[in-house]
Amino acid sequence: MTDAALAIELYASSVVATRHCFGRMGDPEPPLGELDHVGECIAQAAANPTLGIALALAPSESDDASRAVQSALIAARVAHLNGASTDGVSTAALSALYVDAGRARLASASSLDLSVFSELPDSLDHLAPAATVAAAITGARPPLRQWAALTAFEVAWLERPRLGALYHDALAPRLMTRVLLACRALLTRVAPRSRDVGVSPLSALHELCSSPSADRVALALLVQAVGHIPVGTVVEVTGGHWAVVGPEVSPDPRRPQLRGLDAESLAPDATIVRVIEPTSARCGVAFALVQPA
Repeated sequence: MTDAALAIELYASSVVATRHCFGRMGDPEPPLGELDHVGECIAQAAANPTLGIALALAPSESDDASRAVQSALIAARVAHLNGASTDGVSTAALSALYVDAGRARLASASSLDLSVFSELPDSLDHLAPAATVAAAITGARPPLRQWAALTAFEVAWLERPRLGALYHDALAPRLMTRVLLACRALLTRVAPRSRDVGVSPLSALHELCSSPSADRVALALLVQAVGHIPVGTVVEVTGGHWAVVGPEVSPDPRRPQLRGLDAESLAPDATIVRVIEPTSARCGVAFALVQPA
């Protein structure tokens, strides 16, 4: 089985487990151990060079559990590439999984179905950061979960500018918080929670990088995991064929690895002519991505 196929298998099983946990977040004792286990499984796979494939899979699933797993796979890869310890990689993955746990907890308490209403009402949404921490420290409190809860709290707070400055500007957000913010912003552009059609991963990355408030450090770390022309971007190459950027990050940003989307084989010297946006592409890329390069 290829690295990409293993990454997709991990993604699918992690989404199922995370959905189950989020669905029970309103229980007196939610099954947080299951979420810890998902984070550990993702962390153990962090050396897999194709975890960035989560970005390519995002347009097909934009619910909270899927978004949590997508960001956890990418965050774990970023942590691994930058020499984080085993605990550091696990904490990165777990932090990503917990960011929207507060939303799930509040929705359950209010009998709101987030598969129907993609956003909480403002009266509840401003409580999400605190609810995230409350969810994470329910019952047993393993040290990694406590660290993850703090990072998840920072991400949830900073995604809601109306809450004001984090810590009243007395403390700066940690680096993994900034990476997760950039990662989730990228995923949101590719796969909006509203289920509208998003933009290509490359266009989404350009939008983030061109923002006056762009976090250059966080974005540079994110690019390490998903590529300068990010995985999942559908392109037209010389000869008129369509291809998708593969999950292995190329050492040469000008020549990403490509997978053909039609029956014709790609020429070894094929070069990218243009990016095909999702509104025009309308094609699934998962099958192409699991094929050997």
